[in-house]
Amino acid sequence: MKERATIVVVVLLVLGMIIPQTLAATSQGLFYRMEDGNRFYFTLDATSDSESMFTETIYFEIENASKPIPDPLTDLADLDYPDVGIYYENGTSMGIMSLIFIFMPQFVFPVGNWDLIDSRAETDLEGLFFFAASDIVLSYTNNYWGYSYLYVNDDVETTVTVHYSLFDGMFSYYNIELFNTTTQQLEAEWTVSRFSFHSLEWGVDEGDRFDYRLVITGQIGTMGPLDEYLYIQVAEEGLSVIPYTLGDFVDIPDIVRDILWANDSVITIDYFDTAIRLAVPIGNWTLLDDLIDAVAIPGGVDIDDPDPWFWGFSWEIDTGDTLLGIHTDYLKVDGMIARHTVTVTNSSTLDVMGTISIERTGLLPYTDRTAPVINHPTDIEFVEGTENQTIIWGLIDVNPTTYEVSVNGTVVDSGSWTSGDDIVLDLEDFAAGEYSCIITAYDIAGNSASDEVMVIVTAAGGGLIDLIMDNILYIAIGAGAIIIIGAIVLMRRKS
Repeated sequence: MKERATIVVVVLLVLGMIIPQTLAATSQGLFYRMEDGNRFYFTLDATSDSESMFTETIYFEIENASKPIPDPLTDLADLDYPDVGIYYENGTSMGIMSLIFIFMPQFVFPVGNWDLIDSRAETDLEGLFFFAASDIVLSYTNNYWGYSYLYVNDDVETTVTVHYSLFDGMFSYYNIELFNTTTQQLEAEWTVSRFSFHSLEWGVDEGDRFDYRLVITGQIGTMGPLDEYLYIQVAEEGLSVIPYTLGDFVDIPDIVRDILWANDSVITIDYFDTAIRLAVPIGNWTLLDDLIDAVAIPGGVDIDDPDPWFWGFSWEIDTGDTLLGIHTDYLKVDGMIARHTVTVTNSSTLDVMGTISIERTGLLPYTDRTAPVINHPTDIEFVEGTENQTIIWGLIDVNPTTYEVSVNGTVVDSGSWTSGDDIVLDLEDFAAGEYSCIITAYDIAGNSASDEVMVIVTAAGGGLIDLIMDNILYIAIGAGAIIIIGAIVLMRRKS
């Protein structure tokens, strides 16, 4: 047990791992997914009379996120919003320029129950505005919640549109248009659009469950051979805001999660304690390469060769008595840990003492390196207009996805398929000519196979006239022969 404790301490010291704390949700499920110091970057575009005035990069910084939420929340006006500072990219306060946001009375909403926010907004939202708002329209999609409204001042109509991120509650889009009803011209437009410098996002959702198989060989401290199933479940408030600028891999927040045996019993040993992160954000694997490569680990990190579905790396920890060879990779689809292996070697004898192997179930479609199988129909030749002319391809694969059929380079059919399907290409309407008909089938792992069938369509006949024209030489020869024979007969009679 002492040996394993030493391993854990060394890993924590090397990685500086921390588990972020989140605010407790109210009985209605509301909470602010913010921490002091969180930054959110935006592009500010200003136009006047349809001409660009300027473009700036600005950011909002959370200065006090510890604001209580009424429980229960019965009016949006009762919310105490986190304190926010607004700055230019160089850190200078926007000062009086912040007044451009006067049409948006709140920069952030609590998350966790957008249905409640949406229903309360139907009656409460109008009371939040500083101006007399009309034509209020709520928007609620899979990515954002927001609203738009109209403010009229003399002959200027101001249309305001605001969107908020469903994940962190911070606004993501703000647009104001000033339209002169007298001149019928758009006088000015201000657009503030949120962006990140790294294009990273979480690929997992709160509440997601991921199943794994744990296999231990040999004897590692108090751990002996084992073959069991376990699962990781992301906690309901288990995802933190990803910093909008990242300088170190350990700046990526760790997920808050539960790790349990398959029968839901508690696991007392953290078999993932040598994994730097259980999940990584997706969207920019090149940046993650740079960040993990810069981690201060003795001996450095070896990044895996590029793979369409997995991103991973290997590293070592020398505890003195043992050498830990560690490899971890993540599924690029969602960023969740896919495989984690630890090989424990005796530093003195270099004998392998044992291994810990944890592999996520359901990876076969992504580790598959076998291409689909397609039968090869024979090439075809037929007369134009002949009925019941088809090409039938049979497709087989364990993890099929899509196919496409092209004729002379133009795609004429595509879709999904299942193993054993026949894909049929109808040739009856093909005009006279030569055709290259190619099918390409894909599986989930990206493997593909193709087959080409050549089709030759000859021109159809045109009836009696064509028959005569096709045989005119023979007709001429026959007619000539008759004339000659007739002449010979007449000559003999005269003689």
